[in-house]
Amino acid sequence: MIRAMLSVTLIFAAIATVHAAAASTAQVTPAVPGLRAGAKPDDPSCPDAGAESHIGCDDPIRGGHPFDLWELARSWTPGFCGSSPRMCGKQECDVSAMVPALTLHGMWPSYATPVDGDAAAEDEIDVAAPRRSLREEASVAAAGGKCFWPQMCTKPGWFPKSSPWTYDPSLLPKGSEYEALAPAWYSDGLGSHEWPKHGTCAAWADGTGTTKGLDQKGYYDAMFALAKAEGTPNALVDAMGGSLPLKELQDLFGGAKRVALGCTPRCELVQVLTCYAQGEGTDASPAGPGERADCPCTGVRDSHYDNSCAEAHACAEVKILSPEQTGCGGGGPKPGPGPAHKCTGDVQCCPGVKGPACSTDSDCGDQAGCDHCAHSGYCTDQPRPNRD
Repeated sequence: MIRAMLSVTLIFAAIATVHAAAASTAQVTPAVPGLRAGAKPDDPSCPDAGAESHIGCDDPIRGGHPFDLWELARSWTPGFCGSSPRMCGKQECDVSAMVPALTLHGMWPSYATPVDGDAAAEDEIDVAAPRRSLREEASVAAAGGKCFWPQMCTKPGWFPKSSPWTYDPSLLPKGSEYEALAPAWYSDGLGSHEWPKHGTCAAWADGTGTTKGLDQKGYYDAMFALAKAEGTPNALVDAMGGSLPLKELQDLFGGAKRVALGCTPRCELVQVLTCYAQGEGTDASPAGPGERADCPCTGVRDSHYDNSCAEAHACAEVKILSPEQTGCGGGGPKPGPGPAHKCTGDVQCCPGVKGPACSTDSDCGDQAGCDHCAHSGYCTDQPRPNRD
């Protein structure tokens, strides 16, 4: 477990970059770096679920590490808007316009297994890769020198001069249907962050920059088509204003191996992340996301950002906020953290509540209701996952 001081740095980096990931193809090979001893890469229990910190690195693809997996991140908009008072100032969070659905955050190129964090090429190129900050350097070092996703990629050689490389919102799909799919992109300018950081890397179909990838319009078309195809499960909308058991929520997206769920510390759903293999591409139709794939434990399901509904927040039940419960736009009061926010009597561990801080299982042995010391560094009432 990463020590407390370094964890603070990593958490800050993860929140600032709004993304933590790295990923998996539909079939994950047995030798996946970072798995705990005895865990299987396809183990749906993922012993480290929601406990680890990861970071991306600038322009590693031209260093010989083309990405091989996509992640689609979508927000449960009321949960996102209710996650912090400052979110209420965003146009998408006006309670009169808030979309009670899964709306587009971004589509991110990722790695099936992490790569060398220092692997960015040092050859001459028209646009130099930005240098990492000291905070980023410390985070990469803490992650074992590994890079979990590419970001801030430079322009590949194939990219046509006639196609804009800098962010151009005029290339976004037109129409109210798309605005409803991605309100943050149209009303709050999210694309000005997402395209430079993640979209630029979609232009790289290989490590040489000669094979045609997605230009900016192609990236948007693929991303919106995928978000539209996935939609919002009816059961999620039906649960609005209440809650769903974590397992039931995971099952809406194919089970624990197929999704990472992000929550606030109050166990309110904020984000749903699903994974996709790299599709087959041609010069006429460059590769975008292909079939749904398992999200691996290492890099995605073990992420304390992407999968925080799991062990990091011990969310046995996940609350599905309604627009009126966000506290934005003069709506009603936010709901309390739920019936399990405080354990009763002398019980220290109960569903939905972090127990006392711990380092080993023995620290939890005398604590009423606690089963073991979770990877998050807190005692939990949840049984230890079966690693057979």
